[in-house]
Amino acid sequence: MIMASCVRFLQCAGFRFDSPSWDGPETWTALRNKDLWQTFEAVLSLCRSEKIEFLFITGDLFEQEYVRKETVERVARSFAQLEGARIFITPGRRDPLILTSAYRLAVWPKNVHIFSSGVSSIKIPSHNLIVFGEGWTTYHQEGPFLNGFQTTSDGTLQLMLLHAEVDSEKNTEGFIPIRQEEIASSGLAYLALGKREVWSGIQQAGETFWADCGAPEARGFQDNGPHGVLLGEIGKESSRFEFRELGQRSYIDKDLTFQSQADFENVSANLLAETNLEDRQNNLFRFKLSGTLFEVEGMLQTVKNLLETQFRFAEVLSLERKSPSQSQFESRGVSGVKHSEGYPTLAQIFVHKLQKNLVDVKGSENSQYWELVQKIGLTALGQGRGFDED
Repeated sequence: MIMASCVRFLQCAGFRFDSPSWDGPETWTALRNKDLWQTFEAVLSLCRSEKIEFLFITGDLFEQEYVRKETVERVARSFAQLEGARIFITPGRRDPLILTSAYRLAVWPKNVHIFSSGVSSIKIPSHNLIVFGEGWTTYHQEGPFLNGFQTTSDGTLQLMLLHAEVDSEKNTEGFIPIRQEEIASSGLAYLALGKREVWSGIQQAGETFWADCGAPEARGFQDNGPHGVLLGEIGKESSRFEFRELGQRSYIDKDLTFQSQADFENVSANLLAETNLEDRQNNLFRFKLSGTLFEVEGMLQTVKNLLETQFRFAEVLSLERKSPSQSQFESRGVSGVKHSEGYPTLAQIFVHKLQKNLVDVKGSENSQYWELVQKIGLTALGQGRGFDED
């Protein structure tokens, strides 16, 4: 029998099917879930076009608390159609292999192997390959994964799949991290990890390559970085890796500074110059406004009016306030400004009433007068006292 000289694989994780956790308004949840399925279909298409032999899924394929039976069955049917590919899955922290696990809601095709507790292995003689893995069987990691693990020197190519993180300055509570020296002494050719939200890049400890591919779709503004899957070829003599971005949409933070009313034209022009129409329609933006307080509050509705016509979704936050009694402006999309408790403050109502005057007199001799009216009004409302005309 002729042994394969290398192993071609695709690594992914973190789909979290049926999870409602998406940054943005509730109306976007259905759209983002649709995006997720499109990305999943793109992964399957890549497996076919790239003639992938092994699909590695390193955790959090489902969201256990919300997953539906029809979702699991749809995924299982999709895997059954990947002819010529073998699929290995390590259940993760969000979809552990517990008694009521999502993985028990469907009959999985013969080309799918789901790892359970304890390190186990599957030998694939046609590729001179051994695939190790260990899945989560509780919601809490009970012990380290690579504690004392070492492969045997039998000439086979040996890989491992884990839903775990490598020791770093910012370890996640509930995870017992893997140490670099454990990876280096494992003897593995490659360690496929899943836990991070974003791509880790290809790393190496000793002779062992490792990588966390991150989630295929960003779920919030904190998920900065590329999102997609990892394509790899592992052999005894050489290895090749390629990260392929597949994310349908991005969450983008931008800071806008207003020191005066005149800044509006420059800031808005730069904002549109930095983005293209496709980005403004596809991605989710969060704008953080800073500058002199009364100027920011006075400009907020004007900025929101621009965003309504130019961006499909935007969230506007005012970062500065002069006193604790003056509320931070928050938006829920571009539909309107709300106080944190759901009701507008007197200061907000006052500013909105003045907007027409400020826009109508912009650039005229009366603009300074209305800006002064705004400043006096906000000062009075913020400090709870009237203005002394003397």
